[in-house]
Amino acid sequence: MAALLLGSCLASPALGAEYLVSNDTELRNAINTANADGDATATIKLTAGFSTTGSILPTPTKPITIDTQGFAIGNLQFTNTGGQTLTIEGSIAGATAERGIVISNTGPSSLVNNGSITGGPDGSSTTSAGANLNGTTFVNNGTVTGGSNSGAGSGGFAIQAQRGTNVTNNGLIQGGSSATGNGALGVFVGGPAGALSTLTNNGTIRGGDGVNGGVFTGEGVQLRANGTLINNSTGTIEGGSNAYAISVQMADATIVNSGTISAGSGMTDAIVMSNATSNFTLELQAGSTINGNVIGNATLDDTLRIGGAGTDTFDIASIGVAAQYRNFDIFEKTGTGTWLLDGVGTATTDWTVSDGTLLIGDDATDSVTGDITNLATLGGSGTIFGNVTNSGAIVAGSGATGALTISGDYTGNNGVLDIQSVLGGDTSATSQLVVTGNTAGTTTVRVTNAGGAGAQTVEGIKIIDVGGTSAGTFSLQGDYVYNGDQAVVGGAYAYRLYQNGIATPADGDWYLRSVLIATSTAPLYQAGVPIYEVYPQMLQQLNAIGTLQQRVGDRYWETGSDPVAANGPDGVWMRTEGMYGRVDPASSTSGATYDYDLWKAEGGVDGELYQSGKGLLIGGLTAHFGTITGDVSSIYGDGKIETMGQGVGATLTWYGADGFYADAQGQFTLYDTTLKSDLTNADLKGGNSGFGSTLSIEAGRRFASAGSWSITPQAQLIYSSIDFDDFHDAFGAPVSLDRGDSLNGRAGIAFDRDESWQKADGKTVHAKLYGSANLYYEFLQGTAVDVAGLRFKTENDRLSAGVTLGGSYSWNDERTSVYGEATARSSLENVGSSYALSGTAGIRVKW
Repeated sequence: MAALLLGSCLASPALGAEYLVSNDTELRNAINTANADGDATATIKLTAGFSTTGSILPTPTKPITIDTQGFAIGNLQFTNTGGQTLTIEGSIAGATAERGIVISNTGPSSLVNNGSITGGPDGSSTTSAGANLNGTTFVNNGTVTGGSNSGAGSGGFAIQAQRGTNVTNNGLIQGGSSATGNGALGVFVGGPAGALSTLTNNGTIRGGDGVNGGVFTGEGVQLRANGTLINNSTGTIEGGSNAYAISVQMADATIVNSGTISAGSGMTDAIVMSNATSNFTLELQAGSTINGNVIGNATLDDTLRIGGAGTDTFDIASIGVAAQYRNFDIFEKTGTGTWLLDGVGTATTDWTVSDGTLLIGDDATDSVTGDITNLATLGGSGTIFGNVTNSGAIVAGSGATGALTISGDYTGNNGVLDIQSVLGGDTSATSQLVVTGNTAGTTTVRVTNAGGAGAQTVEGIKIIDVGGTSAGTFSLQGDYVYNGDQAVVGGAYAYRLYQNGIATPADGDWYLRSVLIATSTAPLYQAGVPIYEVYPQMLQQLNAIGTLQQRVGDRYWETGSDPVAANGPDGVWMRTEGMYGRVDPASSTSGATYDYDLWKAEGGVDGELYQSGKGLLIGGLTAHFGTITGDVSSIYGDGKIETMGQGVGATLTWYGADGFYADAQGQFTLYDTTLKSDLTNADLKGGNSGFGSTLSIEAGRRFASAGSWSITPQAQLIYSSIDFDDFHDAFGAPVSLDRGDSLNGRAGIAFDRDESWQKADGKTVHAKLYGSANLYYEFLQGTAVDVAGLRFKTENDRLSAGVTLGGSYSWNDERTSVYGEATARSSLENVGSSYALSGTAGIRVKW
């Protein structure tokens, strides 16, 4: 304060680029000094209150803050803020016939008010404003209040914004008072023509006291320049006593409201378009509340728009010559949100749906009168008294109930119709499109199953009801294509779209039917059904267990009367098996046949557990790995099953000295399966886990014949059980195993010839050739799966026969052996229709 004590005309700088001022001269010097220093910003603090002389202040060249520190300063005038931000902290108050602050910019600039700005008393239209702004950006976080005007003109504005000024209000804007003219406005947005301005309100804007002023006195906002007023969800705009909240004069204007706009007390009109030569657009967004009438231009086309990203409801009955919204001619739905038109509309409102979703009523009593052009999404459960052109999507009804009714004509312009149905029988719950007039054009129909388990239809599920000429083309967009037609899945069934009823073959309506062909009542099962039905069959094939001969190559370690090998029975073995099979079941619900390729590798270790003169007991542990790939064929669709399995097992074998043997095998297997459909060209289910267990009992007795020949009658009983995890397929249908057990018996006879000799090194060599013939019989009832509550069963031919040829070769005193066999097996009930060809090869090493 040394400068003040000395009476100096210079401002006193403080630390951090701060300047202390107490009069007009010091303020000017402070701005000039701050412009010249090297700091990025500056703060000017008042030590006393004063008003400027009214002449233009220096132009800031950096962001400057004026902090009044409890004092007041008034009549601040800048012609240009130099493109910088001027921030007010504290109080700006105009003295008598003075404005609070004036900014007249020719370039971009910014004014931020964090305090209060007040116009002076007894001014005119130009001298009583709180803030007079030209070509600037103003952000109000505090309070702006208009002064009072007791003279001629329209004064008492809180903010007079012109020449492209953009205002954002986060605080309070309060109009002053005006004895004459059209004053006491909260915000006046003025010209010139073509200068676009935006007023964004997040706080409160109120009109003032018009006293004896004109008809437009005391408005919250008056728009006289082309531009946009945005009243956000936290914003409130209120008219003063007997005043409009907003008036639009001499301007093309857009008002966007998601907050509250209210007419003043004693006034019934909230928003008024008073210029007969300008257009007016009002956009309502979610949360919009307007208390009072909205009066559009009676001679030009004004637009009522509902938009934004939120969800809300609009009472369509509020549009009309004597209703709340008047003189609007264009009606639009924009924005990504959803709006419901509720109530009964009596005025003609032709709507264009450009974006988001427009719902016509939430029940059958709601209605709209007028044509609708749909470019986005149109839906609801009400009635449209007019014509509809659909280039977007129509969502009929609500969920799987209700109908959208068009009391007029419908034209599909490559649009979409969305239907929800509880897919089942003829009486299934469904949404509908009802057209009382004619249909034309093309429309894609998308059907969503709302939890239906599927059922066979007769008449079908009606989804489109046409009262007039049914010339429109409706094409189903389904889950896959069946015989050239799109099909949508419901549980175990597939549905296609048909025009005309069964009982009413010329009604022109459209139905979903789950029939195999149009003229038949045979069901159409979905593409996954035959694959699911064959799935447990495929697991059973991989779960099968072989014979003792296949496992270790011989039923006896030696051909002599003593079954104990000279080198001991302990050993390891490994074998591989390949098989190709084709199965045409005796019965199949889905008429499925399949063929498969199987590969398996198995290995084990055997050890002596007991030996006596009566025989030898050998135990073993095994491990196995296998794959099977099956191709399924059915009238309902072909597919593929790919399974990988791995597991462990145990064996116990008795070799009797009298030629009798008994063998027990048990194994456990974990499976991983992928199910595919050729029709969908995609996985129906991937990575489905399964489990299998198998137990086999085999017995036989070897009888010596002439020379080195022998004959061995034998029998085997195999119990196999499989299971897999329940799952939902790609269509959402639940699939589970109903039955997965098998009990298969084998009875046969084997003929073999053994030869042994010694090589020059004294080591024994052994060779064996054999053949066998077997009958196989399945004792149980096949396998079955459950698809959405419907049972699908496969039962193969019970009786089959097979022949086997094989051999083994041992050397090094029979310490090492290789062995193999080939088998052909066929059904005896339908010879050649179901068969399997297999081969196995292995090696055994003893010590």
